[in-house]
This record gives sequence, structure tokens and C-alpha cells, in this order.
Amino acid sequence: MRRKIGKPLKTKASRDRQPFWTKAVNPPRMPMEEKALAVFQPDVLIESQYQSTQTRQLPMDPERVLMLAVLRDAVSYYQDHVSARKGPKRSLHLEAEEWILNRDRSALFSFEVLCEALGYDPDYIRAGLCRWKETALERPAAKQHANPLAG
Repeated sequence: MRRKIGKPLKTKASRDRQPFWTKAVNPPRMPMEEKALAVFQPDVLIESQYQSTQTRQLPMDPERVLMLAVLRDAVSYYQDHVSARKGPKRSLHLEAEEWILNRDRSALFSFEVLCEALGYDPDYIRAGLCRWKETALERPAAKQHANPLAG
């Protein structure tokens, strides 16, 4: 076996002659199979650690859960049916939009009262939904102008 010029010959004896302070610099490496299987090792959590990640920090009382459900339904009707031109879908969108834009605070489940009870700023949500509607309505118009040969 020929040795390349310029490279020192590394033998087991020369490796054993390294000073003791350099032996730990290059510890033996794990085989590739062990590294790959290390990914599948189970995480060790005690029950209280697991439960803390799966539960809310502040539990909601049933009234707030109902308020959140009403708010989510209204926003989903507002967003899902924004492009509807007629029929029941259009009326659902218009009804949700009227409820969101109404600033009356006399009703128990008005938009303003629900947002404040849940800790949201009603004006901020209202402005965000209006901006969202503007961009959602501009998108189909841009698609129609993009292809002039389309019907």
C-alpha cells in the first residue's frame, strides 16, 4: 500500500500516543442507524406537564363559550358568503354584516357587547373584516380582467 506524500501515516499506535487532553476532543460517534432511530425515542413527560399543554390556562364559563360561538358563526357567514349575489347565502352575508356594523349596545348579544365580554376590541375586528371584504371582492375582478378572452 502506497502512502500519499505530505500526509502523515495514521496508525493505531500513533492515535494512542495523543496527549490525554486531546483524546476527548473527538469522542466516538454514534453509528448513523442509532442517530436516525434517536428521533423516534419517546418524550418523557409527567402527567401534569402533559395536562398543562392540553388545557386552557383560564377556563371559559359556558356563557362565554356561547358568546364565542355566536361571534364565530357571524364571522364565518360574513366571510363564506361574501361573493354571493342572491338567494339565502346573500341574505346570510348581509345579516351578518349588518350585525357586525351595528354599534347598538342595548341587546345582550350585540356585536359590541360580545366583543367586549370576550376581551376583543370591536372596532379593530370590524375594521379588519371590512379590509378583508375589500380584498376578497377585488380578487375575482382581477381574475376576470386577467383573461380578456374568457366569456
